Amino acid sequence: MIYRYRMKFDGDSFKVYLLLAACVVVGIGAFFVLSTLWAIVLFLVCVVMAFQILKMMAKTLRARIITYTDGFTVYMTDGTKQQFEWDLISYAGFVVEGIQKGYVFVYEESVDRFIQLPPTFENLAGFREEIEEHHPVEDCIMKPSETIKERIKSIFVPESGDDSEADAEKTAEVEDQTESGTTDESEEAEDTK
Repeated sequence: MIYRYRMKFDGDSFKVYLLLAACVVVGIGAFFVLSTLWAIVLFLVCVVMAFQILKMMAKTLRARIITYTDGFTVYMTDGTKQQFEWDLISYAGFVVEGIQKGYVFVYEESVDRFIQLPPTFENLAGFREEIEEHHPVEDCIMKPSETIKERIKSIFVPESGDDSEADAEKTAEVEDQTESGTTDESEEAEDTK
């Protein structure tokens, strides 16, 4: 199945549409206010800006998710793609509350790959159901400032406090063995003299 990115008419998208409309109005309005030469220059600047905005919107609309029997592929807005296999998924979740509410995310621990998908994809609930057919999806209630990356790190990366204590114990054991080995060698050297 294919899940496409859809442009929402929310705050951020509204700003982009407003900027595009402003480029058109300023470019055309320049001919009524400025001399011909300056109007042409300003018009060309507005055309270039409008072209860049439309190019950005086209790239954004190319983003999509394609699922198949072995996994899925996410085509990103920058033209790259990431492939995930159902069997290799380590963790999948859906953000119920938090700053990234409505996001679906997937993590593959074996290759340390992670993708987070905003709710602006068509039928993201259907994509979640497809993931659930192959791997359980956890409903995540996040702290107000917690991000998805922080949640995944807290699950898969051991806390530094636990590791540092274990590392300190191992280091102390190695140092004890080294010190006792050194004193034994020096005592043996003195005995041979």
